[in-house]
Amino acid sequence: MSFIGTTRKGAAYAPGWFLANNQDCTRETRQIGQAGAETGPDGSKYVKMGTVWPTNDAAAEGIVYEDVDVATGDMPGSVVTRGEVYEDRLAAELAEAAKTALEAKGFTFRKAPKATRPY
Repeated sequence: MSFIGTTRKGAAYAPGWFLANNQDCTRETRQIGQAGAETGPDGSKYVKMGTVWPTNDAAAEGIVYEDVDVATGDMPGSVVTRGEVYEDRLAAELAEAAKTALEAKGFTFRKAPKATRPY
């Protein structure tokens, strides 16, 4: 089950925050494993949005679309399998082998634009 945590403190981002174009991407349901999950101070376990799935190496197939709660075991979650991604908004630095594998699957990567003040 995917979720946006309410008990964790810190910034909350909309699902797909790392996507340059949320409309022009492909998402598919995949089994998200507990391996590589973060454990919160309250004991919760979750895989962060923007995590390369299943691993950040040549076996990369996609990027986790939103935080996935894996406290009770492996869970289904949404994984982006093609799209334009802001590389600097991913959960961890993208390994070169993972980047190459994802580009071969239809991903493009770029830097996020600097935020501007609305006033």
